[in-house]
Amino acid sequence: MRNSTLIPLLAALSLLAVAPCARALPDNGALTLDEAVQMAVGSNPAALAAEQDIIIAKQRVKEARFMSLPQFSLSGTASRANLSYPSVLGPEMDERYLDPAISNSFYTLRVAALQPLYAGGKNDNTLKLAKTASNQAKVNYETARSDAAMAAKRSFYKVLYRRRLKKAAEEWLARAAALDPDALKDPLEAIEARALLAGLSARVRASASELDSAMAELLRLINREPGYRLKIEGELELLPVTDGVSQNLVTAMESRPDLKSEMYKAQMDDIAVSMALVRRNPTIYLGASYDANAYKPSALTDSAERSDNWVASLAIHFPLSYDIWTQVRQRKAQQRQGELKRVELQDKIRFEILAAHKEALFEQDEAEKRKDELERLKEDYKTAASSARTPLSELRAIRAVSEMERGCLQAVYRQLIARVRLEWAQGRDLPR
Repeated sequence: MRNSTLIPLLAALSLLAVAPCARALPDNGALTLDEAVQMAVGSNPAALAAEQDIIIAKQRVKEARFMSLPQFSLSGTASRANLSYPSVLGPEMDERYLDPAISNSFYTLRVAALQPLYAGGKNDNTLKLAKTASNQAKVNYETARSDAAMAAKRSFYKVLYRRRLKKAAEEWLARAAALDPDALKDPLEAIEARALLAGLSARVRASASELDSAMAELLRLINREPGYRLKIEGELELLPVTDGVSQNLVTAMESRPDLKSEMYKAQMDDIAVSMALVRRNPTIYLGASYDANAYKPSALTDSAERSDNWVASLAIHFPLSYDIWTQVRQRKAQQRQGELKRVELQDKIRFEILAAHKEALFEQDEAEKRKDELERLKEDYKTAASSARTPLSELRAIRAVSEMERGCLQAVYRQLIARVRLEWAQGRDLPR
């Protein structure tokens, strides 16, 4: 009985935990491209994990600041001893010296403070490293968002493309279905006509299946269950690329998250070299402690019955290590590796921008040409269809024009995908 009540409760709690990650759909139920991108980013596990990395990095910055503050400790011990020789308690017991003359039982309270006066630059470099790591965590979050946004755009355009293909196939099938293949006198021509009709019908079914698959992929990206009824707002249209390739390159060098990440890695490499060098420097600490000792707990509050001890110390530590210069050489070598990696990444970004920009312009020009050819072909079809000699000749024309329209829609879809790739390559959306 208890398990039957607990299981629904756990299920409800799990739904509540997941609910904040999923954005609500608009009131009208229609999903735009921008809304799809926002929902996909808000539901992407990599982006959500990177967001938690930002929180972790911010807390580490706070911890690094704490290193320069005085460290306080409060401890108390209750001991029972029967000593013939002096003894020293372990570090867990505050390393107290025990004299054989003490009573069997005694109690101690200690307050201690330790202030680092000079740590050789270690604390400052640790804080710089934590701040740089925090900035890098933000950039990693931008990278995850960019990847999720690109996947959402590609999926959204794919749904528009598949939906438009399905609509076009249904329109051409409706025109072809109005023709009567049985009116053909030649049996072979009638067979060919029926085969053309069957091909158009099969294309409609295939387009519907491909649309369902594209919709399922989009639902997965926006964190919706398969089969969820979703209305997509938008049409498959060309979005021209107006920026020049040089402008795209400048934008990429300023906005690409992975390049920013490498820049922060360069700063971290510099800090690592500095931290390896500061190992040569001494560290200076100022410490103070106060002890209250008594042979019974109540006496700790009575100054006449307790004994008080206080100590103030100034400590200087000089490092004597064999591996200081080996560590410095290792960090400098890692720094050089980072420089080479950044140069390689910059060359890669340039190639990606050039390739994506060239592809987008080619697909844009190709789609415009095919669109013009398709419009002329449709006008010719309307003129010729009214005087078609036989249903077979009109079916052949329908198949040719439908193939031409299919190719035109495919060119528009490829241009949109190339545009999405160019946006990802430069790290910023293009103007619409």
